[in-house]
Amino acid sequence: MRIEVQQLRVALPAECINRATSLGLALAPNISTDEWRKLVTQVAGLASRMNGSRQTLTAWLGDALAYGSARGAGLITECAEAAGLDPGTLRNAKMVCRRIPLSCRHDTLSWTHHCEVGLAFSQPDEIERWLALAETERLSARELRRRVRAHLSADHRQHGQALAGSVTTFRLMRELRAVGRSLVRERRLWQQWSPSTAELALQELQPLADFVDVVRARAAASKSPAKLVAN
Repeated sequence: MRIEVQQLRVALPAECINRATSLGLALAPNISTDEWRKLVTQVAGLASRMNGSRQTLTAWLGDALAYGSARGAGLITECAEAAGLDPGTLRNAKMVCRRIPLSCRHDTLSWTHHCEVGLAFSQPDEIERWLALAETERLSARELRRRVRAHLSADHRQHGQALAGSVTTFRLMRELRAVGRSLVRERRLWQQWSPSTAELALQELQPLADFVDVVRARAAASKSPAKLVAN
């Protein structure tokens, strides 16, 4: 693999590259836009001719595109056509390279391993935890994908439950505000109710009375001395 990387690197301008590995490129600082676009074109050309080095060259293109940032507007489609790759593949490669700098990639893992993690997570600590897990447990890319998806599925269920709870709370608060506004608006009416009407209203309001008692108790608990000391 090292010989392959050296052979590929020779085909690129040395002054534009600080480091080249099978997992990506570290480009020299302050490359001009013209130099950068020429480099991207050359890497894409290599990708179109070197099918056996497809993963390495995809990673190189991802690093080159990530380096260019806003300078590469519209270049991904053009680059994908030149390299014989799907534009989505290059967009993913660019994202992975942005999220996982070359210095943070694990040499014992494949580019596919890094894609599985880099596309699933954005936080550096979480990315490193999953890469370290894959390396320590010697997970295949397929097994890593399965583990990541199971983790994301569990997170999604928990998030969905929390979201459902927040939506329900929002809806209840909205209904309480509507009731409050109605009572204020009709204050003169209910203040003149007959005793029988007032008794009927109390029966209707029993769930609301229970609600008020529980909420008042919970609010008072948050202000208790024990709670304040604990905080």
